[in-house]
Amino acid sequence: MSFTRKILLCAVAIALSALFVRLGLWQLDRHGERSAGLRGRAERAEAPRLEWTRPGDVPSDTAGLIGRRARLIGRWDRAAEVVLRSRTLDGRAGAELLTPFLVGGESGEVVMVLRGWLPAPDGLRPDMAAAWTDPPSAAGPAGGAGDADPPARVEGVFVSSRDGRGGQPLRVEIAGRPHLAIAGLDLALIREETALDPTPHVLRADDPPPGAALGPARAVETDAGPHLSYMIQWFSFAVIALGGTAMLLRSSSNRKT
Repeated sequence: MSFTRKILLCAVAIALSALFVRLGLWQLDRHGERSAGLRGRAERAEAPRLEWTRPGDVPSDTAGLIGRRARLIGRWDRAAEVVLRSRTLDGRAGAELLTPFLVGGESGEVVMVLRGWLPAPDGLRPDMAAAWTDPPSAAGPAGGAGDADPPARVEGVFVSSRDGRGGQPLRVEIAGRPHLAIAGLDLALIREETALDPTPHVLRADDPPPGAALGPARAVETDAGPHLSYMIQWFSFAVIALGGTAMLLRSSSNRKT
């Protein structure tokens, strides 16, 4: 191997190693950020439960709320339920229900509630009626609730939305009523595709009791993810690039001698 080729090979190996190290450090930073977020979420989970009973209780943003427990009192809007399509549970095809909840009553601010999972062979059309156990009069606007109806209650923990990850919006008909079906918790897409104007909050309702028609929604992430293993992989690639180049140069020198 000529001297020029050796220099070029060394330069390429050093450049690749530097890139791999930089990617490894980036994954380390991601691990630190995610770990810090999980620690903050754990601390907020220990804070006193929020009570939202009137529209004025709902803040205008989600600062410091992710991971916080809350109880909401108001009305459900069944007619405007959104389907989170293609969600599996224990290997079964299904969908999750994202239901508007009007804090304080029919004129209240809308908080989207991730209620749970239902089976659906096509991942689009679950039996939404099976998810309700209360009488129709307590359903809110879609159920024809009057002033005498008792308010609905829901408890859970606030989770982050995923604006921009809702995918292609679909319109599906379930029990003679059209519903929006999206791929993720995309509140911006819900605002665009429906008459709803939800606040920036998403409440993941507590898991339903065993035997209920609704299964639990996708669990909230409780670990720091695979970033450390990715970091190790990138650092390994850097070592391989330098070590492999050194072995190749040594082999070339040995052949010459």
